[in-house]
Amino acid sequence: MGISLLKRIMSLAAAFFVALPVPMVSAAEKVSDDIFYDDFSGLVLDTDKWLIAEKNWGGTPDFEQTGFVADYAKITPFHESGDSPQYESYPDNGRADAELPKGWLLWHSYKNYSDLDSKLFLRTPDGTVETVSDDFIHAMNGCFGRSPEQFAFMAIDKDADEWDIYLSDHGEITNITPNSGFRNEDPKFSPDGKTIVFKRGHRDTNANDFVYDLALLDVKAMTVTMLTDDTSEEAMPCFSEDGKYIYFARYTNGIGSICRLDLSTKTSETVFGENGVNAYYPIVGGDKLYFTKWCSADNHCDTIICCDGGKITSLPFDSEMFDCSDACPIGGKKMVFSSTMNGGYDLYYYDGSRVSPLTELNSDKNELGADFFAFDSVMGDVNADGEFNIADLVMFQKWLLASPDAKLENWQNADLCMDSVLDVFDLCLMRRELVER
Repeated sequence: MGISLLKRIMSLAAAFFVALPVPMVSAAEKVSDDIFYDDFSGLVLDTDKWLIAEKNWGGTPDFEQTGFVADYAKITPFHESGDSPQYESYPDNGRADAELPKGWLLWHSYKNYSDLDSKLFLRTPDGTVETVSDDFIHAMNGCFGRSPEQFAFMAIDKDADEWDIYLSDHGEITNITPNSGFRNEDPKFSPDGKTIVFKRGHRDTNANDFVYDLALLDVKAMTVTMLTDDTSEEAMPCFSEDGKYIYFARYTNGIGSICRLDLSTKTSETVFGENGVNAYYPIVGGDKLYFTKWCSADNHCDTIICCDGGKITSLPFDSEMFDCSDACPIGGKKMVFSSTMNGGYDLYYYDGSRVSPLTELNSDKNELGADFFAFDSVMGDVNADGEFNIADLVMFQKWLLASPDAKLENWQNADLCMDSVLDVFDLCLMRRELVER
């Protein structure tokens, strides 16, 4: 008997002794005793002190001209400020509708941000569109975890009257920052799906202002660890592909720059900054970093920028005449994004050579904040049927035993340890995942 086969059989035998489920920690154990302080007693927000970065917004307001309403949630978002021109049509509006790659798509849509009418939508691979709803309002900024059955988003808890992070796991929706007394926004999963980085804000009585820092939430333990603690606003965080860094937007005197936080040393550095030019909403696609920035200090139309190593380039569809923002890379050069090229914000798909509108998803509202999960990226789905279930476990077990009829249609989906090696430890994680379901 070959050594490799013998090792596989021995490893398989060991799997059934070590593959034990990990106990879950109740979300109720993490409720903070902090008091919620929402001091909006005046009727006008001091925009010199508070830079608003609520979402993956396209555009940033002209702070000398843009009006704000005092209600904590009724703040005119960047793209509604009238800062960049909104065109009713675009010369190339005769392009064919887009056909997305097979997968799941999250996005949100609202008529006016101040109306608190945002809805979060999920499109499944068969084209069915579902509205994500529960005991919250104004849901937005959804992001997938390691499975299309798991995603996080931000919304306003109707009872606590605060922004919170919500987790949808196999259809069950849970507020994972309940009654915290903070504003919890902009969630993004880590590559391994174990943590969520987000922006947390609180009222600083010494500064007489709101302060926003970065926080990290352990999904299983439901515990929050603060990553930053300073007077600058840090917002819109996302993980690097290897999970070692967090990219985020840092605002100084109303202008954002793209920064990177080293999780091992807790030190940060500026990746991109330009005098008088706002840059925000970083997002990672493979080994590339994308973010949104103004065309120039004088032209506040948003453009999507690709940072590939030391090379920084704008994308082919960027324009000085309309906004392009909310980049959602989906593999290679392909991308879903939001743009005002035909009036209000709509979703578009760039296939690497041409841009097409997602007409079936667009409406007379603003469609923003897309996130995509490819059909062939379901972790554990080794038989490539779009689902992770017992059939995948059986197939992977047979493959480890070198069964001649065992074939992994997508071996990467079996690498739950994320070490590029398929072994009994991946099988253990598959078993545990199925048991916990």
